[in-house]
Amino acid sequence: MSEMPNQASRRPRRYIDWRQAAHLLAGGQTPAAAAAAIGVSEDRLMRHFETSQHFLRLILRAGESRRCLDLALQAGPVEEDAAG
Repeated sequence: MSEMPNQASRRPRRYIDWRQAAHLLAGGQTPAAAAAAIGVSEDRLMRHFETSQHFLRLILRAGESRRCLDLALQAGPVEEDAAG
């Protein structure tokens, strides 16, 4: 078994909620506001935006979900079928 060199000096990994950032960006928030909300720098958010295909798909999916929800809310209440 080989040990990782300098393992003690490595920073611990922390969870970054990229999905929340995607929803904020799709909702019209500025990159600075989205970065502040998830606790990263705006530069880090933009680097992730430029390099991560998965993050781009999250943003597109969040925008799609938001549009579908807006359309459903504009349509009003759904009437129930009398037949059952």
